[in-house]
Order: sequence, then structure tokens, then C-alpha cells
Amino acid sequence: MRIKTLFFLLFISTLAFSQSKEKISLEWKISKNDTLKYKTTMNAIKEKSEVSSKNDSTSIFSDKDFEKIRESLSEINSGMKYQTNLFVNKKDEKLIDIEMLMFNEEKDNSIEKFKEIMSQEKAENKQKGKKKKDKNKIDEIEKDSLNFKNLYKGLVGLNGNVVLRGRITNSGEIVSTYYKNSQKNLISVLFELPNRKVEIGEKWKLNLSLIEMDQNFVCDSLSNENSVYIERIVEKDGDQIAVIKYNIKEYVIGDFRNPMGGMFGMETDKKTFMKISHNATGNFSILKGKWINYEGVMEIESNFSMFGGKSKTEFKLIE
Repeated sequence: MRIKTLFFLLFISTLAFSQSKEKISLEWKISKNDTLKYKTTMNAIKEKSEVSSKNDSTSIFSDKDFEKIRESLSEINSGMKYQTNLFVNKKDEKLIDIEMLMFNEEKDNSIEKFKEIMSQEKAENKQKGKKKKDKNKIDEIEKDSLNFKNLYKGLVGLNGNVVLRGRITNSGEIVSTYYKNSQKNLISVLFELPNRKVEIGEKWKLNLSLIEMDQNFVCDSLSNENSVYIERIVEKDGDQIAVIKYNIKEYVIGDFRNPMGGMFGMETDKKTFMKISHNATGNFSILKGKWINYEGVMEIESNFSMFGGKSKTEFKLIE
């Protein structure tokens, strides 16, 4: 009896070991006339900022102005609703096109209002001796001028509500490298696959660079971690679900040598730093070739310009 039990345990151990060493193929599988649709969330989470902006005689903004701008920028993605569509490219069936659309449920006239304000300003400047504007009207204009969310929605509306485009292969390799780095990064963290067979626990890297500086930045030190892997395979309703983990971290610190920095609230006498991390878990159907769901959080911390401080953004894909 003991010998049979020993053989059984040995068989189970061998089976588990062989599964961990099995090569797994992750590929997008979309029919030619089908569209894979995901309810998409990119929700900004407010974080208390510990970074103060410098306000001296060269600064064109007051501390109050900086705070208003920061708050308005952080609210751009707050409560916004998106849908991401994946479909086969019309010219090449081995390629998949990606479009992310913003749902603009409320009728927004931000652009028209902005144009109207500018026209009024121009007309009033031509008229000499015109009475001062009503204070309530001025307050309304100032409030609208800082409402970046409404302006963003209006501008996106002019482009058919498309906020993101991309193209990948069936095996998940990014083809649309010609788009801006920020857009390519988003495609990468949400839809890029290893482009080769991998084992459970085997790590691969994403094709991205989260931190981007210009020639005014001189780096002292940096660190980079770019790790994605299959944690385990789950059998569910006859399907095989790959549980995929993302661990992306980038950090730089150095000197930002721009004499104009003080005008925009930068503390030029301090080292400039930026940290960005992205941690996520996705459940990918191996048999159906698609995400079942995906959840992640991107965190940014920096003392760089008016965008300094801490911020978090939640990413979700739900079929």
C-alpha cells in the first residue's frame, strides 16, 4: 500500500513539474468579421502631493494657480468611460487594429464656448471705453479656462471620440511604433504579448519606455525593472486561463538644466527625479485568444514642473 501511495505522489509531482515546463502560446484569436470589445477604465486617483512648486519673481503662476492646474489635469480621466475595439486589419489578416473610443454621454459645447469667449474678447478689445465686464462673467470664463476635462472631451469629439490607435500582430508584437511614446506605452501594457512560446514563470519584457526626458536633463542614476510572466494556468469551464503578472518600474534622478524652469514652478536648485511603476494582473484565455479581464495600477511620483507630486491611474479591461 505504501509503495502504491509513493508511486501516486511521484506521478502527481512529475505531472505538476511537466506542466510548469510546458511551452505556452499566447496569441490573439479574432475572427475576420468580428470585433472584440472591452469596457475600458482609466480612472485617476487623487494623491496628496508632498512636492511644493517654487514661486519666485520669475514664476508666471502663483501657488494657487499651480494647484488649480494640477487639480484640473488630475481630473481629466476621472469618471471617463471608454470602449476599446480590436479587429482584424482589412489588408493583412495577421495584423490586429486597436481603437479606444471615449463615450461622451453628455452633450458638451466646450469648444464652441471657448471660441465664443475668444470672439467676445477680440470684439471688446476693439471697442474703446467699453464698460468693465460683469464680475460673474469673468469668474465663469476663468473657471472654464481651467476646466481641462471639458476641453479634452471637446477636442476628442472633433476626432470622432478616438483617443488611442494601435496595431499589433496576432502574436502580440507592436507594429504601430510610429505613434507617440505615450500611446505606444499604453498599447504595450494592455495588449502586447511575448511573441514566442513561454513557460510558467518565464519572464519577458514589454516594448516600452515610461519615462521620457529631453536634452535639458542630465541623469545621475537610474533603475529599470521590466518583468511580465505567467503565474499559473487555471482550468475553468473547459477553458485554460493564463494568469499574467506585470511588474514595471522606472526611476531617474539628475539635474534639469533649463533656465526657464523657474517660470513654471520648478525648484532648479534641487535634483529632478521621476518614478513610474505599473503593476497589473490579467486573465488571458489561451483557447479563445483574448483577455477575460485585466486590472492594473500605474503610479507616478516626480518633482518635475507643474506636473510634480503623486498620481495613480487604475486600468481595467472588462469584456
